[in-house]
Amino acid sequence: MPDELRHLHGTWWLGPDSVPGRMADGTRTHALPRLPSGIPAAARRIAGRIALAACAIALPLWLFAGTPWQSHAEPGPLLRQAQARGELVVGVHAYPHPTPPGRPLVAEPDPGEAALAAELGRALGVPVRLRHLPVASAGSNEHPAIDLAFGTAADGAYPRAASVRAPGTPRGILLTLRFAPVSRLDALDGKSACVSEGSPFQALLNRAGAGLRRYPSPLQSLLAFRRGECAAVAEDAALIARVMRLPEWRFFAAAPLLLDGEGATLTLRQADAQSARYLEHWLARWQRDGRLARLRDAAAGDAAFNMMLVESGLICH
Repeated sequence: MPDELRHLHGTWWLGPDSVPGRMADGTRTHALPRLPSGIPAAARRIAGRIALAACAIALPLWLFAGTPWQSHAEPGPLLRQAQARGELVVGVHAYPHPTPPGRPLVAEPDPGEAALAAELGRALGVPVRLRHLPVASAGSNEHPAIDLAFGTAADGAYPRAASVRAPGTPRGILLTLRFAPVSRLDALDGKSACVSEGSPFQALLNRAGAGLRRYPSPLQSLLAFRRGECAAVAEDAALIARVMRLPEWRFFAAAPLLLDGEGATLTLRQADAQSARYLEHWLARWQRDGRLARLRDAAAGDAAFNMMLVESGLICH
């Protein structure tokens, strides 16, 4: 199975002629709107005061919302290299997705990671090439194996790697058997817990003393728990809520706990403070816009739908 999975095309920035009121050569196409000359001076003064009052109200709201003075940070040397090369190479997790019976199980990119990678490529104005993690070699500066990857750096592959964590706190739920409920997280001490690879709840469960069993995807983690391979399973709260509506899951119970996970991690292949700031600003904007939450919700809905198909025997996993 080659580790190069698919090629996603981004979009380029609009040219200077997209600025209203100017042509590409800087010539003004029409004058800016002005107040008619016939308006009395008193009315002009009132209009000016209203405009100042609006600015006085808008400025605190703008600052409170956390909007930066500049629209966005500039890409650093590492991301500019990708722009000059004309391609951003992103390492993503890949795993077999459920397929109809009789068809081979083929590893495909995690849909959430692939969507974020494609949007980052659009922001930088370059196509995106996805590679299956782990990547065997680091490559060279001119032709790197990856520019950045989802998750922490592979052991020893990128000794100078620098990580950027996405903002926000993923919420999770813990499932156990109905006859063996858990009301405290430390009750998992010495017990096994199923989690998906790169789960945001791994650190929390580790601190509770649970022995983690990792699976390629949330769907496979939940199915392994249902087969009895673990005493508990921790996954996204939206996904658990959907799965618990299926009749096959009536034998399980959600613990009265809300797990606080860690945001997803993007890892640059080498330290680059400016590129790291660019990614932080970009992820923060996605968090404010609600797009990160919508991506998580879409992933939960997709996994729950596949769970329903697996339970009905329509697809294999």
